[in-house]
Amino acid sequence: MNWLKQQRLLAALLGLLCLGLLVLAVPRFVASLYALYPESVLSQTQAHLPAEAYLKSIKALDDALAWDNNPEYWQAKGICYLALFNFPDQSLIQQHLILLDARLAIINGLSGSPIDAFAWFRLAVINKILGLQVKELLSLSLYAGRVEPELIMQRLMLAYPYGETLGAEEQALWLKQVLLAWQFTPAKLVAFVIENPYAKAWVESAFAYDVEHLNQFNKAYESATKKAI
Repeated sequence: MNWLKQQRLLAALLGLLCLGLLVLAVPRFVASLYALYPESVLSQTQAHLPAEAYLKSIKALDDALAWDNNPEYWQAKGICYLALFNFPDQSLIQQHLILLDARLAIINGLSGSPIDAFAWFRLAVINKILGLQVKELLSLSLYAGRVEPELIMQRLMLAYPYGETLGAEEQALWLKQVLLAWQFTPAKLVAFVIENPYAKAWVESAFAYDVEHLNQFNKAYESATKKAI
């Protein structure tokens, strides 16, 4: 008899466990269904999609977030707003409001998942346009992901104007990014220096203890400069 009671108790506990797992799984599953369309839209990076596609994606992401407060959905929403910002024929007020919506979405996403180098960078770009603080956000992007080939040059270009305000430790971190830029995207680094001649001395200082790569950079710079002429 005791054995039968134990089996019933075990069955009841297993049932409660399964119910708990179901309660957790169903909202995520429903949210993932709503997120399918936005995922499809954002995966078409080379396509010229209409604004309606991003508006529809934002609505779908709101539905997904109602079921699952997933940081990735917030970031996707922010990217959709940034895509809308780039559409022509908008008033300055409309663009400003879109940027505020993008900023809020990205911040909400970062509150749930702060280790996102791309999200911190997007927030820095938005703040740059809005005239808000940028340098600290770039540092957070750097700390969240120091080796991000797709981000390296974008972050360097955004950080360069703030070079004089950087402390010694921050300056050292950004000079290491220059070395990474030379490793992953040398042509872009050279192009950046050609467009910003005053950056040449800064970039060269990154090679202070690497004469070989300094010579390679200078040769690439001279070659690209002659081609430009």
